[in-house]
Amino acid sequence: MIEVLQGADRRRSFGEYAAVTVGGAVGAAMRYEIWTWRSTPRWLLMSTFGVNVFGCLVVGAALGYLWGRAAPVARAGVFGLACGFTTFSLFALQAVTHRGAWNSVVYLVATSVLALIAMAVGAAITRPRR
Repeated sequence: MIEVLQGADRRRSFGEYAAVTVGGAVGAAMRYEIWTWRSTPRWLLMSTFGVNVFGCLVVGAALGYLWGRAAPVARAGVFGLACGFTTFSLFALQAVTHRGAWNSVVYLVATSVLALIAMAVGAAITRPRR
């Protein structure tokens, strides 16, 4: 998967930026549509879970298909769609592209734990006082 991210030292084209922008907008709109189908707490939790799992499947399939191909615009579109649609696909991609299994495990665990702590701290800081 490292190959997917190579080419960071080259200039990006307008087409790549347009693809990531359109992909992000489409992904965010799709995510919003799914999220607002119902307003129960259970639906919100299950829709986020489903979107993240499905999004990771789609991103993995797309990046597997693009592997070794010179397709920077398509890759940018997948990146935008994934980041707009899911909250997890880029996190998962970064975890599997780390060099070494322990780096991936540390990254996954540390990010999850610290993100939950940060969420709790942020909520505690901004919660109105009674």
